[in-house]
Amino acid sequence: MLRGERDGYVYTRVSNPTIGVLEKKVAALEETDDSIAFASGMAAVSAVLFSFLRSGDHLVLSSSAYGPTLAMARDMIEPLGVEVSLVSPAELGDLEEHLRENTRLVYLESPASLTFELTDLRSVAEVARARAIPTVVDNSWATPLYQKPANFGIDLSLHSGTKYLSGHSDLLLGMVAGSGGLIERVRKTAVLLGGCVSPDDAFLAIRGLRTLSLRMQRHQENGLYLSHKLMDHPRVPEVLHPANPFFPGHAVFRSHFEGSSGLFSFLLDGEPERFCDALELFLLGVSWGGFESLALPSSVLPEVAKGKGVRLDLPRNLVRLSVGLEDPEDLWEDLQRGFAALG
Repeated sequence: MLRGERDGYVYTRVSNPTIGVLEKKVAALEETDDSIAFASGMAAVSAVLFSFLRSGDHLVLSSSAYGPTLAMARDMIEPLGVEVSLVSPAELGDLEEHLRENTRLVYLESPASLTFELTDLRSVAEVARARAIPTVVDNSWATPLYQKPANFGIDLSLHSGTKYLSGHSDLLLGMVAGSGGLIERVRKTAVLLGGCVSPDDAFLAIRGLRTLSLRMQRHQENGLYLSHKLMDHPRVPEVLHPANPFFPGHAVFRSHFEGSSGLFSFLLDGEPERFCDALELFLLGVSWGGFESLALPSSVLPEVAKGKGVRLDLPRNLVRLSVGLEDPEDLWEDLQRGFAALG
């Protein structure tokens, strides 16, 4: 093995049998050649960015991507001499206008983080592939069960596996799935950066995948139930849920997704902090996708996610819900406590 005369496992940072099983399972779910596991979602993001970008290159990045992804582009990628264009989901429909001769990567998130705008992946992939520019989409919200980016021509599908893939709020995980050649390119970078997932966490993620379909069905049902109840509430001017027929871009949802998850936002006529403080079943937290329900007012997001030019467009009265697996009637009763606290 050490001479390279036959395959084998030498060092876990490079390869490991348990991690390999997880990677094969995620690739099968995504319907791609291969996938690679990381110690966190941000380890996956950093490996992808550093695999394709060098000084003098240009990155097209969705302006409504995950806050730390935007912060990494601003604080680490740009200082290395990479030009970064933040493009809104609406503007990505005219991707050709934002590409340059030195564009080396298009990074998307659909639905968008916090505000859930959708991107027509098929349209973006068609334009980017004509210029041989790799595309990557953060697919954490939908999971491979409800959206398979490869089917629309997207090259890499990225996940914060900490969320729905693991499902139990007890590990950190990142995943990237795609064609064999591109995954091998990312894997070389990942080995050097060292952000590999532990075999124990890979085992726990495999456990989580065994219940993924059942969990996602319940997340979807509970999320739709609460979103419909909120749409009818007088203190809620707008619900931001892609499966809502009145949501802008819902046609993209129907054409791209097989279902929806339990993560969505709504705008509140009242003080979000007071609303959330009154909740008892909904915990206050940022790491969504587990079995417990969480609430998060946008006004208390960490500075890295909202300041210094990142996501300044967020409404101050936005509340994000991660709807878990509890009884939906109990969850609605809890939200009623929040409304009552508004007076």
